[in-house]
Formats: sequence, C-alpha cells, structure tokens
Amino acid sequence: MSLLSVHNLKKYYSSGLVKKRHLIKALDGVSFDVKLGEVFGVIGESGCGKTTLGLVLSRLEKETDGEISFRGIKLSGKSKLDPDLRRQIQIIFQNPYESFDPRLSIEQSLILPMKINRICNSHSEGRERILAYMREAGFEPPESFLNRYSHELSGGQLQRISIVRAMLLRPSFLVADECVSMLDLSVRASVLNLLLDLVEREKTAVLFITHDLSLAAHVCDRIMVLYLGKVMELSTAKCIKESPLHPYTRVLMSYSPSIFRKKEKISIKRLQMEIVDGSGCAFVSRCPFSFEKCIHQVPDLFEIEPGHLVACWLYENQ
Repeated sequence: MSLLSVHNLKKYYSSGLVKKRHLIKALDGVSFDVKLGEVFGVIGESGCGKTTLGLVLSRLEKETDGEISFRGIKLSGKSKLDPDLRRQIQIIFQNPYESFDPRLSIEQSLILPMKINRICNSHSEGRERILAYMREAGFEPPESFLNRYSHELSGGQLQRISIVRAMLLRPSFLVADECVSMLDLSVRASVLNLLLDLVEREKTAVLFITHDLSLAAHVCDRIMVLYLGKVMELSTAKCIKESPLHPYTRVLMSYSPSIFRKKEKISIKRLQMEIVDGSGCAFVSRCPFSFEKCIHQVPDLFEIEPGHLVACWLYENQ
C-alpha cells in the first residue's frame, strides 16, 4: 500500500529580476510512490532537484503542477496543511546549525513542537519522553544536554538531536535531506544507525536524499535516480547497485568508490548546454551512448522488469 503518491510533479523557477526570461525546471514530470515503512532513496548530482523535491513534499515549497497525495488525501495545491497532516510529515535538513533557533535551549527546541502538536499532556511528561529518546541517541547523561544551546554542540550531536526532534512527533513520512553529508566520517555511522533504528521501530517511511550512491544502496529499499529534474531510473537498491541500466546511473556507479573491486570508469562527453533545449533526453549532451533519436525525443519510462523503470531509448524494444 502506498503512503505517498506523486504524479507528474513539476517545480519551475523564473530567472531574472526584471524580465522573467528563462524557466529553471527543478522538477519536470517526476512520478513515483513511497510505501508504508519504506526507505526510498533519491540520488543525483548537485542541482538535479533532490532538495527541491524534499521541500515540495514536506510542503515548504509549492509545486508548479502535478499531483501529490498522502494517505489518499490530496496535498497538491495546498499551501497549508491541517495540524495532524503537518505532524505526520517532517523533515531533517542538511545543516543542523541552521535548523535550530540559537535563542532556544535544546529542551525548549524539543518540547515546543510537542506542545504545539499536543503530543504530551504536561511539561514533565514531555521531558521524560525527551530524556528517553536522548538516551537512545547516545547522550549520557541526557539531562546535562537539555540546558545547552545549539552552538555548544558538535555537528554530529546536533544532527542526532534533529532526528530526535522529528521522531518525537511520531511522523508517518520523513524527508532526510543529505542528513549526514556535513558530518565527519567517524560519526556518520552512529547518526545513520540512530535514524534507521527509530524509523524501523515507528514504521516511518523515509525519503532519503543523498548524492552518495554507495550509501543509498546500503540503507534504502528502492532508489530513484534524478538528473536535471527528470527521473532517469527507478528500481530496488539491489538492482541499481548490481545492474544499473541508464547510462547516467552507470556513470555514477563507475565513479562510486569501492574497496572490494576495481571499477572501470565510464567517460562522459564534455557538457554542451546549447544542446539541452528540452526537446530530447536531458542527459543527451553528456551521454556516451546517445544517438539521433535522443536529441529530438524525450524518452518514456520503460519497464524493463517488474518495478525496474528506465528512461532511455536504448531499452525501447526490451
């Protein structure tokens, strides 16, 4: 059963201060669904539309066109959500230092959203719940951290508190936007393990946004590959990792570091922006396997096998 369904989602931005001459297509016809309790990965280079997708789905940005439904309730076209829906959809941002009010203590930052969403009946009940989650997050003793402020904590500590803050509200759907990309390698594993343990226990679905394909293959159930706002490939994490089909996915995989086997790197063409005019495949100007049809026609999403979709003319007749 699908928790979240997205169909033909578009998000365009206008460039230019005086004359809106150009449209920047951050998302251009994106369609997918997220199942209950699923960790759904979204990968791609910087600027491919990953963060924009997270902001639109969490309703911090409004889509240009398309349909979004959550538990059968239409979200598209709404700028505000009712309190229960707002509670069920949460987001963890990439930079933990920018997601906390520096004037509030950690305790205030955690208990305020609980009061707003009526999670706890009293301050003492809310504090006990916070302390229990803080212990799970590895804070010992947890009481010693509640009176601190965000600038007094490390990035890893603050990101764990970001996860705790989101999960205290018992969300059904969580957007994790590059939640470990700013952290040292030594603390990434502990932060990821905390996130995965909590969402598994609470049966929370996650939109896991990352540019690290190896990380996505490790933590996600399914992966969607984006390029310039378009879906290039969508399948299970195992299929994407072991048998990627789209040339862009294969390029990403060839440059993904591995200690187990040496990979032959796939060379791409030099980027020629004048070719990308919207009439053909978004990846045509860089694709090493492109041909005439790729320049003039946008490929459909072909289902190569059940659940494995790829937008490439190389697989038109398969």
